[in-house]
Amino acid sequence: MNFSNYKNNFKSGSVAGAMAIMLAAFLWSIDGLFIRPQFYILPASLVVFWEHFLGFIILSPFIYIYWAKIKTLSRKSWLAIAWISLFGGLIGTIFITKAFFAAMDGEVSFATVVVLQKLQPIFALLMARLILKEKLPRAFYFWAILSIAAAYVLAFAKSGLDFTAIDWRHNAAIFAFIAAFAFASSTVFGKRVANHLDYKAVAALRFGLTSILSMILLLFNGYWLQTTNISGEQWSLLVLIVLTSGAGAMFIYYFGLRRLSASAATILELFWPFSALVLDYIFNHNYFNVWQSLAFVVLLISFFRVSFLSRPKELTFSACVIAGQGKGRSIGLPTANLDKNDLDIPHGIYAVSLLLQGQKYFGLMHFGFKDIFAEAVSLEVLIKDFQGDIYGENMTVTVLEKIREVRKFSGPTELLAAIHDDWLSLAKIIGK
Repeated sequence: MNFSNYKNNFKSGSVAGAMAIMLAAFLWSIDGLFIRPQFYILPASLVVFWEHFLGFIILSPFIYIYWAKIKTLSRKSWLAIAWISLFGGLIGTIFITKAFFAAMDGEVSFATVVVLQKLQPIFALLMARLILKEKLPRAFYFWAILSIAAAYVLAFAKSGLDFTAIDWRHNAAIFAFIAAFAFASSTVFGKRVANHLDYKAVAALRFGLTSILSMILLLFNGYWLQTTNISGEQWSLLVLIVLTSGAGAMFIYYFGLRRLSASAATILELFWPFSALVLDYIFNHNYFNVWQSLAFVVLLISFFRVSFLSRPKELTFSACVIAGQGKGRSIGLPTANLDKNDLDIPHGIYAVSLLLQGQKYFGLMHFGFKDIFAEAVSLEVLIKDFQGDIYGENMTVTVLEKIREVRKFSGPTELLAAIHDDWLSLAKIIGK
């Protein structure tokens, strides 16, 4: 990857996205090491309900703020929200909690749980390729596999990984396997909805729907009555979870997921075992051995590499030109509005190439809401060096590079200045 590509990735927010994912993973590691074990005497579904319900109370104002956008979500986006709430919020959390509680009780080895749970990035990479059509450079997959291998070394370099100690038939193994799939799929479908809706609203919807689903489960299994068994200290810890590893972490996570591919996000989530090792050293004074130290360095380098190799290759789609409101024409910049608004890419301004009437052109593509009050997604292109009536024409659009986020402008003068800068960015991208 040359220097210009590095700059483009910085410009598209990949650094901020990577830091956000790793911060969320760090908060999850604190939860797993110090907080969640305090709840092992309670039903997992009860803990899941209260951490999500309390989190929803904190996040619920964002549903009101972004309600105009939420109403415009496509059926595909609503299905994605339902999926991440059911699998990421409910099933994954309950099953991994039950798996680790079984290990804490000595029913099964921790290796059984850890080995199967770490299948999560493998599931996510496969699903991102199949569902989101993420096609990343070969170098990305090399570093991704290296990251997964390093994570295993971090986990087992001291104790050794004895596969004969793994009980593949125990319920905890099944729970860990299902949790790995649930969390992996939640990353992929979370990426789909985070592309099109503000991350704050995504987090709020997920916690709200998961609260409803977990409440139904509690009423069904009768564990709701055990709420009285939650001690004052555990209520305090639940509030701590909400502010850190629960709603707080997911709020940060979706901020990052919007700016990265799902494939990159799932690898960066491996910062969880990375940070757990650091915390173990700080609080328990457990030193790294040679293999762990090597894996530590490899994982750190891998995080850096996947962050900058995570930009998907060119996306191509076909669409028909439809009538718009004519606002672009009123300021001398007529745009072509397209009849497609369900692309699986983040909202933003993109450099594109177009095949129109047998000729190739370059241009700028706007994908997203035009302003905070807009109630419909706009997909339109501004074609370089083209004039003419093309209503009803079909064009093939190839997305080359994201230039910037969608912004609201105070007036035509500020908008024209921004478009001038966008044209300069387009010229650099196409080398003209």
